Amino acid sequence: MASRLIVGCGYVGMRVAKRWLQQGDTVIAITRSQARSDELSQYGIQPIVWDWLVGGNPRTNQPFRTLSETEGTPLATILVSVSHAVQPNLPPEETHTRGLNHLASLLKSMGWLSGGELVQTKWIYLSTTGVFGPSLFSWVDEDSPVCPERPGSIAALAGERWMESHVFKDARVTLRPAGIYGPDRVPSWQSIRDNTPLRVDPESYLNLIHVDDLASTVVAVSTVKMQHSLYCVSDGEPVRRKEYYEFISKLGNWPEPVFLTSDSGTNGSSSSRSGNKRVRSHRIRTELAIQLMFPSYREGLKSLLDVIPSTQQTFRQFHK
Repeated sequence: MASRLIVGCGYVGMRVAKRWLQQGDTVIAITRSQARSDELSQYGIQPIVWDWLVGGNPRTNQPFRTLSETEGTPLATILVSVSHAVQPNLPPEETHTRGLNHLASLLKSMGWLSGGELVQTKWIYLSTTGVFGPSLFSWVDEDSPVCPERPGSIAALAGERWMESHVFKDARVTLRPAGIYGPDRVPSWQSIRDNTPLRVDPESYLNLIHVDDLASTVVAVSTVKMQHSLYCVSDGEPVRRKEYYEFISKLGNWPEPVFLTSDSGTNGSSSSRSGNKRVRSHRIRTELAIQLMFPSYREGLKSLLDVIPSTQQTFRQFHK
């Protein structure tokens, strides 16, 4: 039994929390919303209402220190799975670094940090493969150069750099997930159903990981001494967008996907160029030897789409 802290208990973090709870761990989660705090409590998670961009003292139903001492052990894991979304009046390179600095100050005040370094705790930081930027259809891995273009990817890379400078190498693991999909998150299925043209390059690549496989990977990383501190996480089967969307249309019995032509000027956008890479996940799959539930987009999409009987029924009904 161990005590785990999750900062950002959302789409991924909640699934990780449930796995930790199932194995008997104490799970503490930081959230900005009191309503979300009440929801987390119903699952047996110990919530803390706190905004890492603001800092200061958190609001809890009991002293923060007491939460970690309920089992008489220090925190075993800190999972940072905060969204990389743009924040008003804050440059992207500061969104996660500011939050991480506030988090470190909070933990230090609780006696869990000494001299700016982590003591007896593993940090797991969820970044993104978006840090690679455009790669002209080439393969990328942990040793490839990074050049993020989007604000979210810039924030993620800054968070990676913070981890490198503030946490011992053996005490940190940065995961770069590919595009996360799963229940309630299947890119562009509505556009295919409605026969709306897609503003993407059909020949560019999608790199994907099912949310349940990502959650299982995080749990495995939290319990194993890893050989490296940086890992790409994907299903290892990049797919061209044309094939991906055609597969969705067949599963849903919907029209063939329509793509805007290059004459429209959209296929040369940053959004489409950033997908022109193929992500290798050999390092983590070799070290952990995890058998993915969804080894490719085919299995993942079938689990979400193949029960739809007609285009008249809404997708959300069938994949909650």
